[in-house]
Amino acid sequence: MNRRLAALLFLFLIPAAFAVDPIDLTFAVPVMAIIVIILLAISNMLAVTLSDPKLAAWAKAEIREFVAAILLIAIITSAFVSSTGISEALTGEENYVEASQDIIDEWIGNYDNSFELAIKAATRIRASATYSPYINIPIWWVSLSYSANPLGGASLLLVSLNMASQGLTNVVFLYEGVRVLLLFLKITVPTVLLPLAFIVRMIPFTRKVGNTLIAASIAGIVFLPFSVILADSLHETINFPDPDIGNLDKLSADAWAMVAAEPLCESKVLRTILSLTDPLFAVIVCAPLLLVPVVGAALFAACKPVVELVVYPLINLIFQLVLATLLLAWTIAFLAGGAEDYAKDAFNELYPFLKDVNNLVFMGYLDFVLIAIITLGGAKSLSSALGGEWYMAGIQRLV
Repeated sequence: MNRRLAALLFLFLIPAAFAVDPIDLTFAVPVMAIIVIILLAISNMLAVTLSDPKLAAWAKAEIREFVAAILLIAIITSAFVSSTGISEALTGEENYVEASQDIIDEWIGNYDNSFELAIKAATRIRASATYSPYINIPIWWVSLSYSANPLGGASLLLVSLNMASQGLTNVVFLYEGVRVLLLFLKITVPTVLLPLAFIVRMIPFTRKVGNTLIAASIAGIVFLPFSVILADSLHETINFPDPDIGNLDKLSADAWAMVAAEPLCESKVLRTILSLTDPLFAVIVCAPLLLVPVVGAALFAACKPVVELVVYPLINLIFQLVLATLLLAWTIAFLAGGAEDYAKDAFNELYPFLKDVNNLVFMGYLDFVLIAIITLGGAKSLSSALGGEWYMAGIQRLV
């Protein structure tokens, strides 16, 4: 049994070497058929010549099995030739494999859109939760400082968004694997894996392995795509979740105080003035007075102390008072109920989205289980029906 399973695994790994640049082994099927029939004919002649009834019985039995193999190959080949019409009748698509790939791409696109919405929501909530107004007002020899974080509790919503993103990530990885598997089977089964299975089936000593390989090939190229199409058809029977956030703007804290202060903070002229020291600002402002004849030096001496000790500190104080007023007004508005309103708006927007994401991820796992049961169960049942290995390593425990 172990040797058969090892041989089966080896035969499955062969197509991987040709997945990128596949070769066509269909020409080898008739060549192997001719070789096998010649060997069987020689065996039958030897049995007659040697008058060996056991050899004669073996040769006759193998000839019957060879005829059965040829019939099986003819049936499967004709089924693939007529698969376009069958696919169009069942699915409305001429190529059911490409139809299943389009369905997988559509599912992944839905997961990607939900993931993008989760990122946008988390960005807005994190920005709102980290709004922490801080202002320092120097009053000559003393200063007043104020800071707050009125929306810090909104960061708790990020936990649910992180869990939703993790679930979406797992499902995306899962179906990306299914999509790659479909592409791999689409390339290798018709020209490599299935002809190789036919060849192995015609050889008397590897008949069971060949039947198992035929069953696995048919399951991969037929049962797997059709199970995807079936799962997608079942979506139409229920209210399938479509995660969406009605109004992303409600997840923003609308920090109007910071918006109002933005022009002041971005003004290059104002920023340059505030970055100067008291004496330097006074020298720059009063320096033109030195150009006045005769009394210029006296005017400069009178101007400099006033600008340095009164005007410049007053400019700083006014700027800081404006910022403090805006930030305090915004904070008071949130403390008076604005923070609670924001939390309610954020929750009301996120709850339906998170519920739909949860249902979408759950349906993704259910679809995968259905696809796996149909594909693996079909491979096992077909293998038994063809006379192949009834115990399939790795599959027996899953079905």
